[in-house]
Amino acid sequence: MRKSLNILLIIISIAIIGFVAMILFGVSIMGTKTDSEYFGKHIALGTWSKCHKDGSYVEHKITEQYMLILTTKRPDEIIIFGNKVLDENLISYQLKNGTKILTDNDTLVTIEHSSNKIVLMSTWGFNKYELNKAEFDYEEIDSTNLKLWKKKTLTEFHKRAESKKCPDLRTVKEKAEVEKVTPELKLEELEDIRIENIEN
Repeated sequence: MRKSLNILLIIISIAIIGFVAMILFGVSIMGTKTDSEYFGKHIALGTWSKCHKDGSYVEHKITEQYMLILTTKRPDEIIIFGNKVLDENLISYQLKNGTKILTDNDTLVTIEHSSNKIVLMSTWGFNKYELNKAEFDYEEIDSTNLKLWKKKTLTEFHKRAESKKCPDLRTVKEKAEVEKVTPELKLEELEDIRIENIEN
């Protein structure tokens, strides 16, 4: 009986030593690699979509080089920013022929994520962007025939937006607040921003 107990204690000791060694070895491997090397691509890279509370629909295409945004609030425009991945963050910046931003760079920090959802927060305006994984993707940007690519991309976007039928979930009070603070703009006063070419 005593011999069996000793053998059992030896097996348990070996198992514990092996488990501790695996943990220490795993930590040392993780410590020698960057996050991107160990975990793969940035969690936000991909295609995302979302119905907003005001009934608008928006799509994001995020790559390591650029971020495309399509929204029913600006239905005839493709918004584009340059994009760089830095550790856990995305750095968005203005392209020469892209959409203007109010600051030189905006850092988007991942504050929550799952397999089908991500929440990014802007460090410039502290806005949160909650995005859902999309079941579609865009064709690669065709810089040789950008006009045709843009037309096709917007047409497909409008079809998806129509099929989503995003409801306006704001209360009467919330709608009134927006009308009170939103100044009236004349279309001729707005600057027409067009994408003429894509730069890396």
